[in-house]
Amino acid sequence: MRHRHGQMPTLTLQLAYTQTSSSNRSKKYYLKQYPLKLRRLTRSVMEDSMKYMISLLLGLMLASQAAQAVEKRYVTDKLYIQLRSGPSNEYRILKVVQSGEHLIYLGEEGDFTHVKTTKGVEGYVRTQYLVNEPVAKENLILANRELDNIKAELTTARNQVKELTQELETAKSERADASRSSTELERELERIRSISENAVALDEKARKLTRKTQELELQVSTLSAENQELRGDRSLSYLIYGGGLIVVGIIGGLILPGLRGRRSNSGWA
Repeated sequence: MRHRHGQMPTLTLQLAYTQTSSSNRSKKYYLKQYPLKLRRLTRSVMEDSMKYMISLLLGLMLASQAAQAVEKRYVTDKLYIQLRSGPSNEYRILKVVQSGEHLIYLGEEGDFTHVKTTKGVEGYVRTQYLVNEPVAKENLILANRELDNIKAELTTARNQVKELTQELETAKSERADASRSSTELERELERIRSISENAVALDEKARKLTRKTQELELQVSTLSAENQELRGDRSLSYLIYGGGLIVVGIIGGLILPGLRGRRSNSGWA
C-alpha cells in the first residue's frame, strides 16, 4: 500500500496480503516501512531540548552578570560608645570607648552602668552596649594569641623531637661501637682463657725441655772430656810412635855401617 503525498502514516505495523492463482496460493506478509511520524516526533523533542538548554545557559549567564554588577556593603564590627560623667545623655562626655575594651564594673543606675577604664577613668555608659564575655574581635585576638602560643610550643616540640632523634642516633652508634668493643673484649678474654688453660701444659713442656737441655749439656760435657782424653791418648801414641821410630833410626844407623864394612872386607878378600 502506498501513501498519498501529505497523508500521515499510522503508527501501527500493518500486514499486506497478496493472493496468487487458485492452483498455487500462498500468503506473503510484508512489514511496512518504519513510520515517519515517530522520527519527526523524536526530532521535535530534540529541538525543544536544545532550545531549553540554550535558554537555561543564557539565563545563567545573565544572572551571573547581574550578581557581579551588585555592590556589597558590610556592617563594621567596630563600635564607639561614649563614657559620660553621669548616668544620662545630659552629662558631658569624658572619652570614647572602643568595642572590645576592658571595663571594670562598679554598679548600675537605670539604663547606664557605672564603670572604670583600665587607666582609672570612671564614668557611665549605656548598659545595652556591655556584655559579660569578650566580643568577637577580642575572642579573635585571644584565639590568635593562643594559636601563636601553640605554634611556638609546636616549634619547640619539633626541635625537641629533632634533638631527641639525634641523641637516639648517637646512642645507637655508641651502642654499636660498644657492642663491637664488647665482641673484641670477649675474643681477647677467650684467647686469655685458652692461654690460661694451656699454661700448665706449657709449663710442663718447658720443664721437660729444660731437663732435656740439661741432659744434652751433660752429654756434651762428657763428650768433650772424652774427646780431650782421646786427644791426650793420641798425642801419647804419637810420642811413642815417634820415639820408636827414632830408636829404630838410631839402631839402623848403627847397624847399617857395620854391614857395609863387612861386605867390603869380604869383597877384597
